[in-house]
Amino acid sequence: MTRPLGQAPQDVLDHLRAAWNAGDAAAFAGLFTEDATFVIWRGDVLTGRSEIEQAHHDLFTRSPSRTQVAAVDLRRLDDQVAVALTVGGASGDGDVRYDMLQTLVLVRRDEGWRVAAFHNTAMSERSKQRFQHDPGK
Repeated sequence: MTRPLGQAPQDVLDHLRAAWNAGDAAAFAGLFTEDATFVIWRGDVLTGRSEIEQAHHDLFTRSPSRTQVAAVDLRRLDDQVAVALTVGGASGDGDVRYDMLQTLVLVRRDEGWRVAAFHNTAMSERSKQRFQHDPGK
């Protein structure tokens, strides 16, 4: 099932958060291109939408959680490509703190914006202090 992706790159971030919080691996993976790459925080690489879906299905089944994502920098490089730097976090107990940085490459397709590449890493203590209370700064 193809989910409407929206007219702006920010819409993809909103859909990613909603799909994660619903524990919907298919909707989450559906926001990625068929050949997307996804580097998870511990350094493993997922390649392609189906691998992204399976890994997140396993994660959501094993450890349901909620996430927060906030754009720190979101810019269009041209009409078809955007790059986003986001802060995020996930927690099973509801107290989500920003403790990860993500870089996303978004591409515009006929059906809307999709993630072509996603890289997730742990935040340093310095970044946690910088972004914890006001991620947009």
